[in-house]
Amino acid sequence: MQICSWAKTFFFALFFSKLFVFANGADDYLSTQLRVQELFAKFESSVVRVKATREQEVKGKTKRLLKMGSGFFASKNGHVLTTGLLPNADRVWIEYNKEYYLAETLGSDSLCNLSLLKTFKKPESFNFISFSANDNPVLPGSFLLGLTFALEFQISPTIGIMQSSESTFGRNLFPTKMFRTSLALGPGEVGAPVFDLNGNFVGITHAALPDLRSSFILPAKACSRIRDGLILSGSVDYGWFGITVTRKLNTQNGFNIEIKSPGNNAKLKVGDILVKIGNKSIFDTGDILDSTFYARPGTFVEFLVMRNGKELTIPIRVAPRSSQTKEPDLAESSTTEGNDINSSLKTNNITGSLDNN
Repeated sequence: MQICSWAKTFFFALFFSKLFVFANGADDYLSTQLRVQELFAKFESSVVRVKATREQEVKGKTKRLLKMGSGFFASKNGHVLTTGLLPNADRVWIEYNKEYYLAETLGSDSLCNLSLLKTFKKPESFNFISFSANDNPVLPGSFLLGLTFALEFQISPTIGIMQSSESTFGRNLFPTKMFRTSLALGPGEVGAPVFDLNGNFVGITHAALPDLRSSFILPAKACSRIRDGLILSGSVDYGWFGITVTRKLNTQNGFNIEIKSPGNNAKLKVGDILVKIGNKSIFDTGDILDSTFYARPGTFVEFLVMRNGKELTIPIRVAPRSSQTKEPDLAESSTTEGNDINSSLKTNNITGSLDNN
C-alpha cells in the first residue's frame, strides 16, 4: 500500500510539473508573439518602399529600367536611408502609406552600397528610426525582426536570429564586419531596417543569400557613420593605415598578424605582430578592415604591437583613403574558394525593364 501511495504521489507530481512547463512554454510563445506585434506597430510608420527609374537606348529601342527595394526614415526632416539605387536615375520616389513622394539623392556610399534620399515634400505624419554610433553587442542566437516591403506586397515583419559576424564571403572582403542572420530575404527586401526584440535598431539588410535562406546585415554603427557623412557632405571620408600584413603560424598553433610592409609609418617595423588597433584586438585581417572603416582621416590611432617579445604602443596618423574600393589592397589572407559561391550573394533589389513603345 505504501508503494502504491508513493507511486500515485510521484505520478501526480510529474503530471503537474509537465503541465507547468507546458503552460510556461505557451506563455513564452505568446509573450514573444505579442512583442513582435508591438514592435511592428511601433516601427511600421518608419519604413518605405523606394523606387528609381532610368531610360536608356538598347538596340535602337527605349527601355525604362526600374529598381525598387525597402528603406526607412532616418531623420525628422524626411531623410531616407536605403541601398544603392540606379546610377544616374531619372526619377526617384518613395511609397509611404499608399502615397507617393518624389525624392532627391543627397549622396551615395559605394563602399557599402547605401544611399541617402530626401523627400521634396514630407508626409504629414511619419516616424523615423533613431540610432547612434553606439556599438551595442548583438550576440549569436539573438532574435531579430526585419520590417520589409517584398515585391508589391504590404509592409510585413520577418523574424530570424543572429548567426555570426563575418568579414568575408568567398573571396570578397567586406569593408566592415557584417552580421550573418537567418532572415530569409526576397526581392525588394534589401534596404530594410532590422531590430532586436528590445526595439534597438540593429542594422540594415545589406545582401541576401537565397541558397542558404540567410542574409547579411550592415550594423547600426556603420549605418550611423555613413548617414552622418552623407547628410553633412554627400559623401563619407574613410581613413587608411597604408600597411600590408601577412598571417603566420605561431608556436601555439594559432596565427599572428604580422606587418609585411609598414608603408609610410616609419615607427612600424617589418615583422611587428599586431595585437590591437585602438581598443580592438586583432585576430585576422577582418579586424584590421573593421578598424580602418571607423578610423577618421587626420586623427591618430594607437597600434599595440609585439616586437622582440616586448609590447609597444605606436601612434599612427590616419591617412585619407584615395579611392573607395570594396576590396582594398590591405592584406594577404587565405580564403576558401567555393563553387560559384559569389554568385549566390544578392546585393541588388528588384531590377526590371519596361518597353516604351
